[in-house]
Amino acid sequence: MAVKTREFNKNNLIARSRGEKIFDAFNVILMLMLIMFFMFPIFNMISISLSDEYAVLRGDITVYPIGFNGTAYQNIFTNTSLWNSAKNSIIVAGLGCALGIVALCIAAYPLAFGNFYGKKLYNILILVTMWFNGGIIPTFLTISKLGLQNSLWSLILNSLLTAYYVVIVRSYFESLPKSIVESANIDGANDFRILFQLIMPLSKPVLATVALWIIVGHWNDFLNPLLFIGVKDKFTLQLILKEMVLNAESSTYSISLGNSGDTAGAAALGQQTRNAVLVVSMVPMVILYPFLQRYFISGITLGAVKG
Repeated sequence: MAVKTREFNKNNLIARSRGEKIFDAFNVILMLMLIMFFMFPIFNMISISLSDEYAVLRGDITVYPIGFNGTAYQNIFTNTSLWNSAKNSIIVAGLGCALGIVALCIAAYPLAFGNFYGKKLYNILILVTMWFNGGIIPTFLTISKLGLQNSLWSLILNSLLTAYYVVIVRSYFESLPKSIVESANIDGANDFRILFQLIMPLSKPVLATVALWIIVGHWNDFLNPLLFIGVKDKFTLQLILKEMVLNAESSTYSISLGNSGDTAGAAALGQQTRNAVLVVSMVPMVILYPFLQRYFISGITLGAVKG
């Protein structure tokens, strides 16, 4: 019976016209070209970081390494400050993401489901922060007055809430069936229980998306650590990597032909280290993304009340 079903389906396949086949082939070729276009800088970056110093200086590197030289990665991973800075970045990204998601949901919930006096003003006050910013100097003075300078909390609390993310989460909350909240209210649940036990579990796709944005923002943040952190023990990964790039590039200007027999290696080290730093900072986010991607396409009302 199963064999007959397969033959039946096979005989009823709609034959594609010549124009459709040409269109499909064109799409495949176009997509392959776009993939090559977008992936070239990444392959080039990895190749430069692993290539021989003479090939780097000649500019022969394209999408594959020429020779092999792991000096840049050796310098990065043997740096004693790297692992401590990576730990600081993980703390800031992880704790900042967790607190940020909770704060975003608390801020967006009354906008989506609340019915209170001053709701319009509350919405305007949030949106105003998208158009106007206090500026670097007032922000620095505020952090200093609060005693948060040289503390990782300055990086977490300063980026705890973003109006754009609040708007996105609010819009997603509004797309959920309001009958869920009404049923929970009838059963005697308060707003916090509704938010944390009903709304947030149903909002995994948007929360996963925003969480990824928050983590990437903290991980790649350079300006705020540069402004608020002055103690090397509290440096984040970006500050340490930038310091290593500057140290490697400075070797190019201190080459002595009389005292150094490997001027090519010293001259190429800056380029190799710069690209190796980009690879190191990019890898954790590439590893994290597949774990959050599945939430982007999951159903928004999974487990909701069914009529």
